[in-house]
Amino acid sequence: MDQSPISCSFLTLNLFSDLPTFRHLDRRLEIAAAAIAQTRPGIVALQEIVRARQSGDMGAKLCALVNRLCGGQHYQLHYAAADGLGEDEWKFEEGIALMSRYEIAGEIEVFKYPSQVRITASVGNQEYRLPDDRVAMHARYLIDRGVEVDAYGTHLTDRNEEQDGVGIRVLQSRELLQWIERTSGPDNLVLAGGDFNDLPESATIRTLTAGGLIDLHAAAGDGPGFTNDRGDLDIEGRQASPNQRIDYIFLRPPRERKYRIDSIRLIVDHPSAEPDEKWLWASDHFGVLARLSLG
Repeated sequence: MDQSPISCSFLTLNLFSDLPTFRHLDRRLEIAAAAIAQTRPGIVALQEIVRARQSGDMGAKLCALVNRLCGGQHYQLHYAAADGLGEDEWKFEEGIALMSRYEIAGEIEVFKYPSQVRITASVGNQEYRLPDDRVAMHARYLIDRGVEVDAYGTHLTDRNEEQDGVGIRVLQSRELLQWIERTSGPDNLVLAGGDFNDLPESATIRTLTAGGLIDLHAAAGDGPGFTNDRGDLDIEGRQASPNQRIDYIFLRPPRERKYRIDSIRLIVDHPSAEPDEKWLWASDHFGVLARLSLG
């Protein structure tokens, strides 16, 4: 008897903290949570998760909202700090998270990229470091009896600095590939998603695809799949003009199982109609949601 296909779904979404003003943050988290609860992805990779006195814990807030809308404690969130700054009431920390309704099948792992951009500012005779450190995180999930998925989330630098003539994002993509190779199960499906801050034709993305990862939108998506506006989306605007694809989901096929990409599409790609004829976007990025079947 043939076994029924096993379903797996993955969403990546940059939540846009809008630090330090956090405009409409609680309402925007509600909009994002409603979209997640409606689509119920198995795994969610989140970026720009801030913990600060003014914002609270964005990840914890979002997870609680999603679970409330789903009617139970369906999702668990694991957070990884990337960087931070400040003291007392001005202290903040920013990172990424993986949230899932699947059972964890191992330890959560966090990887700080060896290649980082160093940003400084000078005040008087004192030089101060500004935060831009980047990380990736990994979780192994049990999606069905005996079927594991290695999931990765990341947020590469948006800076264009180079090291020995090579862009820092390119170096980070190489380091991510090497880390995936070290930490993933050789037979497992690998899904890696996040804000890679680079275009499909860039050396950053070519490095990942040349290393064996499949860009799911390039493989099965419709249209350009733009996820962001390089001129910055107005989160209070009625219209958006997305013009670049910088948010991705990558796949490494399982060794022994057949797989099928059932769909890949954008979510939170329209504004919410608010009272008084106002509009509000969940983020300045659109989410990318992929659904797969494993044989």
